[in-house]
Amino acid sequence: MSITLSRPSFDRPLAETDRRGHAYVLWVQASLNRVQNAGLAVDGKFGPRTRQAVQAFQRRAGLSPDGVVGPRTEAALIAAGAPTPPRGGQTPVVPPAPIPSGTGALLGTETSPPATTFYTNLALGGEAPARPMTGIFVPNGYRPGPAVDLILYLHGHKGGFPSTSIDGYWKRPPFRLREATNASSKNVILAAPTLGPKSQSGWLTGPGGLDRYLDHVLATLHAHGPHRGMPERPALGNLILACHSGGGFPMRKLARSSQKSSASIRECWGFDCLYNTGDDTEWARWAADHPNARLFVHYQGTTVRYSSALHDRALANGSTNVSVTRSPAPDHNHVPLTHWQTRIDACRFLSNR
Repeated sequence: MSITLSRPSFDRPLAETDRRGHAYVLWVQASLNRVQNAGLAVDGKFGPRTRQAVQAFQRRAGLSPDGVVGPRTEAALIAAGAPTPPRGGQTPVVPPAPIPSGTGALLGTETSPPATTFYTNLALGGEAPARPMTGIFVPNGYRPGPAVDLILYLHGHKGGFPSTSIDGYWKRPPFRLREATNASSKNVILAAPTLGPKSQSGWLTGPGGLDRYLDHVLATLHAHGPHRGMPERPALGNLILACHSGGGFPMRKLARSSQKSSASIRECWGFDCLYNTGDDTEWARWAADHPNARLFVHYQGTTVRYSSALHDRALANGSTNVSVTRSPAPDHNHVPLTHWQTRIDACRFLSNR
Protein backbone atom coordinates (compact mmCIF):
# COMPACT_ATOMS: atom_id res chain seq x y z
CA MET A 1 0.00 0.00 0.00
CA SER A 2 1.44 3.37 -0.96
CA ILE A 3 1.46 6.28 1.42
CA THR A 4 -1.63 8.50 1.19
CA LEU A 5 -1.06 12.20 1.55
CA SER A 6 -3.19 15.25 1.96
CA ARG A 7 -1.84 18.39 0.37
CA PRO A 8 -2.20 21.22 2.87
CA SER A 9 -0.83 24.59 1.92
CA PHE A 10 2.40 24.13 3.89
CA ASP A 11 3.48 20.95 2.04
CA ARG A 12 6.62 21.22 -0.08
CA PRO A 13 6.36 20.05 -3.70
CA LEU A 14 6.78 16.33 -4.21
CA ALA A 15 9.48 17.05 -6.76
CA GLU A 16 11.67 18.02 -3.79
CA THR A 17 10.55 15.28 -1.39
CA ASP A 18 8.62 12.31 -2.72
CA ARG A 19 6.66 11.34 0.37
CA ARG A 20 4.76 8.73 -1.61
CA GLY A 21 7.89 6.89 -2.65
CA HIS A 22 9.24 3.58 -1.42
CA ALA A 23 12.49 5.17 -0.22
CA TYR A 24 10.68 7.77 1.84
CA VAL A 25 8.45 5.19 3.54
CA LEU A 26 11.57 3.19 4.37
CA TRP A 27 12.94 6.32 6.02
CA VAL A 28 9.71 6.90 7.95
CA GLN A 29 9.67 3.35 9.30
CA ALA A 30 13.35 3.27 10.22
CA SER A 31 13.10 6.70 11.83
CA LEU A 32 10.10 5.69 13.97
CA ASN A 33 12.02 2.62 15.10
CA ARG A 34 14.95 4.88 15.94
CA VAL A 35 13.18 7.60 17.91
CA GLN A 36 10.40 5.68 19.64
CA ASN A 37 11.18 1.95 19.44
CA ALA A 38 8.16 1.41 17.17
CA GLY A 39 9.18 -2.12 16.19
CA LEU A 40 8.09 -1.68 12.57
CA ALA A 41 9.16 -3.85 9.67
CA VAL A 42 11.25 -1.59 7.41
CA ASP A 43 9.68 -2.77 4.14
CA GLY A 44 8.59 0.45 2.43
CA LYS A 45 4.87 -0.44 2.77
CA PHE A 46 2.77 2.18 4.51
CA GLY A 47 0.31 -0.17 6.18
CA PRO A 48 -1.89 0.17 9.28
CA ARG A 49 0.92 -0.46 11.76
CA THR A 50 3.07 2.25 10.21
CA ARG A 51 0.17 4.70 10.21
CA GLN A 52 -0.58 3.93 13.86
CA ALA A 53 3.09 4.48 14.75
CA VAL A 54 3.02 7.82 12.91
CA GLN A 55 -0.09 8.84 14.83
CA ALA A 56 1.48 7.83 18.15
CA PHE A 57 4.55 9.91 17.35
CA GLN A 58 2.43 12.88 16.31
CA ARG A 59 0.52 12.80 19.59
CA ARG A 60 3.75 12.75 21.59
CA ALA A 61 5.15 15.60 19.50
CA GLY A 62 2.03 17.72 19.99
CA LEU A 63 0.94 17.44 16.35
CA SER A 64 -2.43 16.57 14.85
CA PRO A 65 -2.50 12.73 14.82
CA ASP A 66 -3.68 12.34 11.24
CA GLY A 67 -1.16 9.65 10.26
CA VAL A 68 0.10 11.81 7.39
CA VAL A 69 3.83 12.47 7.15
CA GLY A 70 4.08 16.05 5.96
CA PRO A 71 6.78 18.65 6.61
CA ARG A 72 5.81 19.22 10.24
CA THR A 73 5.94 15.54 11.16
CA GLU A 74 9.13 15.16 9.16
CA ALA A 75 10.71 18.08 11.02
CA ALA A 76 9.62 16.61 14.37
CA LEU A 77 11.19 13.26 13.49
CA ILE A 78 14.47 14.95 12.61
CA ALA A 79 14.36 16.99 15.83
CA ALA A 80 13.84 13.73 17.76
CA GLY A 81 17.00 12.21 16.27
CA ALA A 82 16.10 10.90 12.81
CA PRO A 83 18.56 11.61 9.97
CA THR A 84 17.77 13.77 6.94
CA PRO A 85 15.17 12.00 4.75
CA PRO A 86 15.94 10.89 1.19
CA ARG A 87 15.25 13.30 -1.63
CA GLY A 88 13.86 12.17 -4.96
CA GLY A 89 14.51 8.46 -5.41
CA GLN A 90 17.46 8.19 -3.05
CA THR A 91 17.68 5.14 -0.82
CA PRO A 92 17.72 6.25 2.82
CA VAL A 93 20.64 5.46 5.04
CA VAL A 94 19.30 5.23 8.59
CA PRO A 95 21.88 3.90 11.03
CA PRO A 96 20.79 2.39 14.34
CA ALA A 97 20.08 4.82 17.14
CA PRO A 98 23.40 5.95 18.59
CA ILE A 99 24.19 4.44 21.97
CA PRO A 100 26.81 6.64 23.61
CA SER A 101 29.73 4.95 25.30
CA GLY A 102 31.71 6.99 27.77
CA THR A 103 31.04 10.57 28.69
CA GLY A 104 28.53 12.64 26.74
CA ALA A 105 28.55 16.41 26.59
CA LEU A 106 27.99 18.09 29.93
CA LEU A 107 24.97 20.40 29.61
CA GLY A 108 25.33 22.02 33.02
CA THR A 109 25.35 21.54 36.78
CA GLU A 110 23.21 22.56 39.76
CA THR A 111 24.22 22.91 43.39
CA SER A 112 20.70 23.17 44.80
CA PRO A 113 19.94 20.79 46.36
CA PRO A 114 23.53 20.14 47.46
CA ALA A 115 25.94 18.74 46.62
CA THR A 116 25.74 18.65 42.79
CA THR A 117 23.51 17.54 39.94
CA PHE A 118 25.16 16.91 36.58
CA TYR A 119 23.10 17.09 33.38
CA THR A 120 24.44 15.32 30.32
CA ASN A 121 23.36 15.30 26.70
CA LEU A 122 22.16 11.73 26.34
CA ALA A 123 19.38 10.92 23.86
CA LEU A 124 17.61 7.60 24.38
CA GLY A 125 15.09 8.19 21.57
CA GLY A 126 11.43 8.99 22.09
CA GLU A 127 11.88 11.93 24.50
CA ALA A 128 10.24 14.44 22.11
CA PRO A 129 8.97 17.05 22.76
CA ALA A 130 11.26 17.07 25.82
CA ARG A 131 14.97 17.80 25.47
CA PRO A 132 17.02 14.62 25.87
CA MET A 133 19.17 14.62 28.99
CA THR A 134 20.18 12.53 31.99
CA GLY A 135 20.43 13.87 35.51
CA ILE A 136 23.05 12.49 37.90
CA PHE A 137 22.69 13.61 41.51
CA VAL A 138 25.62 13.41 43.93
CA PRO A 139 24.28 13.92 47.48
CA ASN A 140 25.79 16.21 50.08
CA GLY A 141 28.67 14.55 51.89
CA TYR A 142 29.16 11.83 49.27
CA ARG A 143 32.40 9.87 49.73
CA PRO A 144 33.93 8.66 46.43
CA GLY A 145 35.49 5.21 46.36
CA PRO A 146 36.52 2.58 43.83
CA ALA A 147 32.88 1.55 43.20
CA VAL A 148 29.63 3.50 42.89
CA ASP A 149 26.37 2.36 44.47
CA LEU A 150 23.63 3.66 42.22
CA ILE A 151 19.86 4.14 42.07
CA LEU A 152 18.46 4.28 38.53
CA TYR A 153 15.04 5.96 38.54
CA LEU A 154 12.52 5.73 35.68
CA HIS A 155 9.78 8.35 35.81
CA GLY A 156 6.14 7.86 34.84
CA HIS A 157 3.88 9.46 32.25
CA LYS A 158 4.22 13.23 32.18
CA GLY A 159 0.58 14.07 31.48
CA GLY A 160 0.16 17.81 31.06
CA PHE A 161 3.89 18.58 30.94
CA PRO A 162 5.23 16.38 28.10
CA SER A 163 8.04 18.80 27.18
CA THR A 164 9.57 18.65 30.68
CA SER A 165 13.01 17.04 30.89
CA ILE A 166 14.45 15.50 34.04
CA ASP A 167 15.88 18.87 35.15
CA GLY A 168 12.33 20.20 35.50
CA TYR A 169 10.67 16.93 36.50
CA TRP A 170 12.40 16.48 39.82
CA LYS A 171 11.89 20.11 40.81
CA ARG A 172 8.14 19.52 40.98
CA PRO A 173 7.10 19.08 44.65
CA PRO A 174 5.87 15.45 44.41
CA PHE A 175 9.13 14.31 42.76
CA ARG A 176 11.81 15.92 44.92
CA LEU A 177 13.75 12.70 45.18
CA ARG A 178 17.13 14.43 45.34
CA GLU A 179 16.16 16.11 48.59
CA ALA A 180 14.92 12.79 49.99
CA THR A 181 18.21 11.16 48.96
CA ASN A 182 20.06 13.87 50.89
CA ALA A 183 17.86 13.20 53.91
CA SER A 184 19.02 9.60 54.00
CA SER A 185 22.35 8.60 55.50
CA LYS A 186 23.49 6.41 52.63
CA ASN A 187 26.40 6.92 50.24
CA VAL A 188 24.49 6.42 47.01
CA ILE A 189 24.13 8.31 43.72
CA LEU A 190 20.83 8.87 41.90
CA ALA A 191 20.67 8.79 38.10
CA ALA A 192 17.52 9.48 36.09
CA PRO A 193 17.11 9.73 32.32
CA THR A 194 14.50 11.81 30.55
CA LEU A 195 11.93 9.38 29.18
CA GLY A 196 9.16 10.09 26.68
CA PRO A 197 5.75 11.56 27.54
CA LYS A 198 4.50 8.04 28.24
CA SER A 199 7.77 6.74 29.67
CA GLN A 200 9.21 5.68 26.30
CA SER A 201 12.69 4.39 27.05
CA GLY A 202 14.32 4.20 23.59
CA TRP A 203 17.51 2.17 23.40
CA LEU A 204 17.83 1.94 27.20
CA THR A 205 15.63 -1.17 27.26
CA GLY A 206 17.16 -2.60 24.09
CA PRO A 207 19.99 -5.15 23.95
CA GLY A 208 22.92 -3.93 26.02
CA GLY A 209 21.14 -0.68 26.85
CA LEU A 210 21.44 -0.87 30.63
CA ASP A 211 25.17 -1.64 30.49
CA ARG A 212 25.82 1.26 28.14
CA TYR A 213 23.70 3.71 30.09
CA LEU A 214 25.50 2.89 33.33
CA ASP A 215 28.82 3.14 31.49
CA HIS A 216 27.83 6.71 30.60
CA VAL A 217 26.96 7.55 34.21
CA LEU A 218 30.22 6.15 35.58
CA ALA A 219 32.26 7.91 32.92
CA THR A 220 30.53 11.20 33.73
CA LEU A 221 31.33 10.83 37.43
CA HIS A 222 34.97 10.20 36.55
CA ALA A 223 35.25 13.07 34.09
CA HIS A 224 33.22 15.74 35.92
CA GLY A 225 32.08 14.47 39.32
CA PRO A 226 33.52 13.44 42.67
CA HIS A 227 35.66 10.72 41.07
CA ARG A 228 37.47 13.24 38.89
CA GLY A 229 41.24 12.98 39.21
CA MET A 230 41.19 9.38 40.38
CA PRO A 231 43.52 7.11 38.40
CA GLU A 232 40.72 4.81 37.24
CA ARG A 233 37.06 5.18 36.47
CA PRO A 234 34.87 3.78 39.27
CA ALA A 235 33.26 0.39 38.90
CA LEU A 236 29.56 -0.30 39.38
CA GLY A 237 28.80 -1.41 42.91
CA ASN A 238 25.26 -2.15 44.09
CA LEU A 239 22.45 -1.26 41.70
CA ILE A 240 18.88 -0.37 42.64
CA LEU A 241 16.19 0.00 39.98
CA ALA A 242 13.29 2.28 40.92
CA CYS A 243 10.28 3.50 38.99
CA HIS A 244 6.98 5.31 39.22
CA SER A 245 3.76 4.71 37.30
CA GLY A 246 4.44 4.15 33.58
CA GLY A 247 8.12 3.62 34.33
CA GLY A 248 7.14 0.18 35.59
CA PHE A 249 7.24 -1.46 32.17
CA PRO A 250 10.79 -0.35 31.29
CA MET A 251 11.96 -1.27 34.79
CA ARG A 252 10.53 -4.74 34.33
CA LYS A 253 12.35 -5.08 31.00
CA LEU A 254 15.65 -3.99 32.55
CA ALA A 255 15.28 -6.32 35.53
CA ARG A 256 14.47 -9.28 33.30
CA SER A 257 17.33 -8.59 30.85
CA SER A 258 20.59 -10.52 30.92
CA GLN A 259 23.43 -8.02 30.90
CA LYS A 260 26.68 -7.62 32.76
CA SER A 261 25.19 -5.05 35.13
CA SER A 262 22.15 -7.26 35.83
CA ALA A 263 24.21 -9.18 38.39
CA SER A 264 24.57 -5.96 40.42
CA ILE A 265 20.82 -5.46 40.92
CA ARG A 266 20.14 -5.79 44.65
CA GLU A 267 16.66 -4.28 44.84
CA CYS A 268 13.82 -3.08 42.62
CA TRP A 269 11.36 -0.46 43.90
CA GLY A 270 8.01 -0.12 42.16
CA PHE A 271 5.91 2.89 43.12
CA ASP A 272 2.30 2.45 41.96
CA CYS A 273 3.55 0.97 38.71
CA LEU A 274 1.94 -2.41 37.95
CA TYR A 275 -0.51 -1.74 35.12
CA ASN A 276 0.46 -4.19 32.40
CA THR A 277 -0.57 -7.71 31.55
CA GLY A 278 2.22 -9.98 32.73
CA ASP A 279 3.46 -7.67 35.49
CA ASP A 280 2.54 -10.14 38.22
CA THR A 281 3.87 -13.25 36.44
CA GLU A 282 7.09 -11.64 35.17
CA TRP A 283 7.99 -10.14 38.53
CA ALA A 284 7.17 -13.40 40.29
CA ARG A 285 9.57 -15.17 37.91
CA TRP A 286 12.21 -12.51 38.53
CA ALA A 287 11.89 -13.01 42.29
CA ALA A 288 12.21 -16.78 41.92
CA ASP A 289 15.24 -16.40 39.63
CA HIS A 290 16.96 -13.86 41.92
CA PRO A 291 16.50 -15.11 45.49
CA ASN A 292 19.28 -12.83 46.76
CA ALA A 293 17.64 -9.68 45.39
CA ARG A 294 14.46 -8.02 46.66
CA LEU A 295 11.38 -6.41 45.13
CA PHE A 296 9.33 -3.77 46.94
CA VAL A 297 6.00 -2.63 45.49
CA HIS A 298 4.05 0.25 47.02
CA TYR A 299 0.66 0.64 45.35
CA GLN A 300 -2.62 2.51 45.47
CA GLY A 301 -6.04 1.73 44.02
CA THR A 302 -5.08 2.28 40.38
CA THR A 303 -2.66 -0.65 40.40
CA VAL A 304 -4.36 -2.92 42.90
CA ARG A 305 -5.20 -5.67 40.37
CA TYR A 306 -1.67 -6.68 39.38
CA SER A 307 -0.16 -5.71 42.75
CA SER A 308 -2.54 -8.08 44.53
CA ALA A 309 -1.91 -10.77 41.93
CA LEU A 310 1.85 -10.43 42.45
CA HIS A 311 1.40 -10.73 46.21
CA ASP A 312 -0.61 -13.92 45.77
CA ARG A 313 1.86 -15.44 43.29
CA ALA A 314 4.80 -14.66 45.56
CA LEU A 315 3.04 -16.37 48.46
CA ALA A 316 2.19 -19.37 46.31
CA ASN A 317 5.82 -19.63 45.16
CA GLY A 318 7.13 -19.34 48.70
CA SER A 319 9.12 -16.24 47.74
CA THR A 320 10.41 -14.29 50.72
CA ASN A 321 12.05 -11.53 48.68
CA VAL A 322 8.84 -9.78 47.55
CA SER A 323 7.03 -7.11 49.57
CA VAL A 324 3.73 -5.69 48.26
CA THR A 325 2.07 -3.01 50.42
CA ARG A 326 -0.61 -0.36 49.99
CA SER A 327 0.84 3.14 50.16
CA PRO A 328 -0.54 5.80 52.54
CA ALA A 329 0.59 8.53 50.12
CA PRO A 330 -1.99 11.30 49.57
CA ASP A 331 -2.13 10.62 45.83
CA HIS A 332 -0.53 8.69 42.98
CA ASN A 333 2.27 11.20 42.32
CA HIS A 334 3.40 11.26 45.96
CA VAL A 335 3.91 7.50 46.24
CA PRO A 336 7.67 7.56 45.39
CA LEU A 337 8.48 10.44 47.74
CA THR A 338 6.44 8.89 50.58
CA HIS A 339 8.68 5.82 50.66
CA TRP A 340 11.96 7.02 49.13
CA GLN A 341 14.06 7.77 52.22
CA THR A 342 12.73 4.72 54.05
CA ARG A 343 13.69 2.47 51.19
CA ILE A 344 17.22 3.90 50.99
CA ASP A 345 17.86 3.79 54.72
CA ALA A 346 16.69 0.17 54.88
CA CYS A 347 19.44 -0.93 52.44
CA ARG A 348 22.04 -2.50 54.70
CA PHE A 349 24.30 -3.14 51.72
CA LEU A 350 24.74 0.63 51.24
CA SER A 351 27.48 2.30 53.27
CA ASN A 352 26.86 5.48 55.24
CA ARG A 353 28.07 8.89 54.16
